[in-house]
Amino acid sequence: MGARGQHRPGPDRALAAPRRRARGRDRVRRAVHAPGGARRRPAPPPRGAHRGMRFRRRSSVLPRAPWPKGLERTEPLKGQLWTRSEKALKPPDVHWAWRALAAGVAVLETVLLGWLWFGPAFAVRTVEIRGAHHLSASQVAAAAGVSGGTVISIDGQTAQGHLLDQVWVRTATVQPELPGTVVIKVSEWEPIAAYHAGPSTKLFLMSSQAIILGPTPAGGGLVDIQGPAGKDPGVGERPLDPQLLTALVNMARVFPTLLGQDVAGFVFDSCGNLTLIAKRGWKVYFGRVLTPEEFATLRDKLTALKAIAGQVNYSSPDLLYVNVMNPAEPAAGFKSRQPAPASPAPSSTPTPNPCR
Repeated sequence: MGARGQHRPGPDRALAAPRRRARGRDRVRRAVHAPGGARRRPAPPPRGAHRGMRFRRRSSVLPRAPWPKGLERTEPLKGQLWTRSEKALKPPDVHWAWRALAAGVAVLETVLLGWLWFGPAFAVRTVEIRGAHHLSASQVAAAAGVSGGTVISIDGQTAQGHLLDQVWVRTATVQPELPGTVVIKVSEWEPIAAYHAGPSTKLFLMSSQAIILGPTPAGGGLVDIQGPAGKDPGVGERPLDPQLLTALVNMARVFPTLLGQDVAGFVFDSCGNLTLIAKRGWKVYFGRVLTPEEFATLRDKLTALKAIAGQVNYSSPDLLYVNVMNPAEPAAGFKSRQPAPASPAPSSTPTPNPCR
């Protein structure tokens, strides 16, 4: 309907486009589509889909929980075992025949080991003893405990320990050799002195460690040491200090060179006083020797004996004693100068302690 037009029956005329003439053949352009995707068409790909996408991790105010201790990263967490089948978790089965074969082999090995351990194949037939002089071969073998067994059952360290428990044995080695031989090598202690308690005539051999090795009928040229009176020492006991014993043996060896006199023996009383007895009968009083400091003074006292050699004739039969308890003031006593002993008068006074 045109401007100022009226409704009337019949078809109305088309509205002319603006700036177009009436009855023109120009058509009105198609209306613009509303914004929005077209129907029944695939959605266009979003922009930047072909580029690498970046994901931003969401941050949290709370701290991140630590990974549980004792759980590796590769181990599944609780609730994830359902992804594995029970067949995969079950250990592979072994056929019963292989199990029976393994059991039979184990039994066979046990029987074979028992036969070798207790059987006659590797029984000890020969025991070689080397280096024993004071102990017999049977005593050494019995102490080592190698008789009556097999070679493979012998423990060398244990047998060596048993041998070292013997007072005569200094070192020992035990070596089993196939098929049935055991070689035992020992080195024994050498006696360096003969010890007796007080006036007792029973002599005992002593090692360099001042240990009693055993009784002996005679000293055999060894240094004679008389200890305090009392019971006889037992085998394995140590009646003297090893350092003192070494000093006495060395003193007996150097005395002939130092003074030209031989040593008959030493007396060590219960108070710790040491006395040297020369073969000519005179004595040397050294005083107490109980501590290492007192042991060290023996060298100075020997030097004092050497210093007065020009004034004292050590070969004189008149010489009675030499006192070097104080090495700075040695003194000598002679038989001809000794006063006559007075008869003791009866007294109710108790006898004083001789060690004071």
